[in-house]
Amino acid sequence: MKIVLSERMKRIADLVTPGRVTADIGCDHGLVSAYLIEREICPKVYALDVAEGPLNSAKKNTSEYSDRIELRLSDGFEALEKGETEAAIITGMGGHLILSILEAGMDKMEDGYELVLSPQSDIFLVRKFLCENGFEIVEEDMLKEDGKYYVIIKAVFETPGKSIEKTEADLYYGEKLIEKKSPVLKEYLEKEIEKRETLFCRLSKSQNENTINRLAELRKEVETMSKVLDMMR
Repeated sequence: MKIVLSERMKRIADLVTPGRVTADIGCDHGLVSAYLIEREICPKVYALDVAEGPLNSAKKNTSEYSDRIELRLSDGFEALEKGETEAAIITGMGGHLILSILEAGMDKMEDGYELVLSPQSDIFLVRKFLCENGFEIVEEDMLKEDGKYYVIIKAVFETPGKSIEKTEADLYYGEKLIEKKSPVLKEYLEKEIEKRETLFCRLSKSQNENTINRLAELRKEVETMSKVLDMMR
């Protein structure tokens, strides 16, 4: 069976460093796990999910590779032993849920442990957590799929306990995306600036305290986004 993934999920899977035993956390239908084995990216995958339903679906989709894909009922990293995996994929969740999974699973990671994350919200907080907990963000990708923007982050656990300093722009918009002048990030920023400028004009007609504070926030956001765009030109 040839595994067909969406462009987003394919890019996520392709960011895993070949040769690593990987945990597919929140594996859902198991297609990413199967793709990792089919394409010989990983020698073994642990497909983990917190619910029986998704695991049953994953069992059907990964049956061809049952000797190299092990399914486990698990809340995040809970069912894994330290040293059992060398990388983890966590996608399809909000940033706060991803953070709770990472915080609870830190004791399962050793130096060099790799994460491929695609948070659907609060990306700033995810980047901030990584930088404050010894992870180096080594790659980022951004794409637009079905009208929505997605960010994919690849990070490596390098120095436990060390905080890596990053600018506000790096944390909000991604240092690696800025460095490589991501056209998708450019498009996203241009649209976000336009939305904020429209809102700014509308709110300017009101002069209550809450509105004045929001106008100041909007001005700062537009200034930061504009600086990032200038950096990528």
